[in-house]
Amino acid sequence: MSNSSDSGGRAAADGAPATSLLFDVFATNQAVGRLLASAMRGSPLTPSEYAVYSAIFELEAATPTRLAARLGMPLTTLADHLRAVEGRGHAARLPHPSDRRSYRVVLTASGREAHRAANAGFEAAHRAFSSALPAGEEGARAALAAIRAAAERASEGNLGGDVDRGAVGTSVSRSRSGGRAG
Repeated sequence: MSNSSDSGGRAAADGAPATSLLFDVFATNQAVGRLLASAMRGSPLTPSEYAVYSAIFELEAATPTRLAARLGMPLTTLADHLRAVEGRGHAARLPHPSDRRSYRVVLTASGREAHRAANAGFEAAHRAFSSALPAGEEGARAALAAIRAAAERASEGNLGGDVDRGAVGTSVSRSRSGGRAG
């Protein structure tokens, strides 16, 4: 993933080899995942489940398409999550008011209770994370919004091949195949 125009062979501030922004975003995702997993240990929901429940809660009664867009995940991945949420009795389907082919998803009382119980761990992680941000949350949100928009625009371009928008866990290093690492 290294891009010679980005790194120029320089070392990063922490002494590690300079990598591409995409590699850095991947590594950041991993760090956030570890933070949330640690803070939410013992919670009734995993961090991924909490994100899905949060989107349903915040959007109140949204279609799967709208939920998938909010979460930045493929519709098929969201459908898998929704099957699990519905299987626990934590979500219900409501008819869509103007499209009989679609439906809206809402949390049930037990789903709201699971979300509320998981929120304590998430909030602890959020407080620790926010206080550790040197420039505050607002600047970080703006930078993340720009990065997400760029990733979505690049993905829409399809890179001349079949890009699996759900392939989040794919390899980020080509060093074993002779390409540049990170």
